[in-house]
Amino acid sequence: MTTQVSNHLYTLHRTPFALAPVIQSFYQHWEPVEKDILLSYLILPLVTYKPMHAFLKGARGDSSVRTMASDASRLIGLAMRVEEFKPITNAAFLILTAEKSLEITPALSVRSIKKPQTVNSDKTLLKYSQKLAMVLSGENVVQIYRMLGLKSL
Repeated sequence: MTTQVSNHLYTLHRTPFALAPVIQSFYQHWEPVEKDILLSYLILPLVTYKPMHAFLKGARGDSSVRTMASDASRLIGLAMRVEEFKPITNAAFLILTAEKSLEITPALSVRSIKKPQTVNSDKTLLKYSQKLAMVLSGENVVQIYRMLGLKSL
C-alpha cells in the first residue's frame, strides 16, 4: 500500500502538465539557436535535481556551463535522469505545441509564443529554468552536451 501512495505522489509531481511550463519558461528566456530543441531534454533533469538547486539559485550573468560542471556532484547520474525524463519531456512538448505556446522552427529551434501558464507549476522550478537558460546561453548545443559529459541522447 505504501509503494502505491509513493508512486501516486511521484506521478503527481512529475506530470507533464505541471512540468511543461518549466520547459516553456526556459525557452522564454533563451535566445533561439539551431537545433536547440535538444536542450529540452536537459531542462527537467537539471532543474529538478536537488544538488543543482544551490548553483542555479546563485547563478549570475557570468555563470557558465563550465562553472556549472566544475562540481561533479551536480552532474552525477545526469544521463540516467535524461532517460527518465524523456517521456515526460516529449509529453510536455505535445501539450505546449497543442496549446500553441511553443513553436518549433524548420531549423529545430524552439520559440516561446506566449507566457507560461504557471498555476500548476512549482515556482522555484520556473525560476531555476530561467537561470539555466542564462547559464547555457552563448554556447553551442553540441558543446553543452560535451561539457555535461553526455555522449548521446
